[in-house]
Amino acid sequence: MAILNQAALKVLIPGTTHVLDRNGKEAYVYFDTGDQAHMLLDDGETRKGSWALVEGGYVVEWNNGAVGRWTLDHEAGSISYVNQDRDLKVRLAGILFGNAKGLPRNAA
Repeated sequence: MAILNQAALKVLIPGTTHVLDRNGKEAYVYFDTGDQAHMLLDDGETRKGSWALVEGGYVVEWNNGAVGRWTLDHEAGSISYVNQDRDLKVRLAGILFGNAKGLPRNAA
């Protein structure tokens, strides 16, 4: 594993929309340049929360009580999200600049 460092994360996260490949379906996470995050899952569920860079990755606390602690792992030609709390890896399919999906969409 080649974990992306804080300098890389400061470029790749704030002000971008991450496109995640969840079992062949796309989900989107928009990280604003402050501390707010918005997610649109492949089943239409939306989430709103706060995010922050932390040592080794970032953490997002969703308003529904879920917490995600993620590291971004780089391999030749790909980046994956690796959950720090459980055995879960999600492929990062792309990074779009700005709020590419117009989130939030009815996020609670």
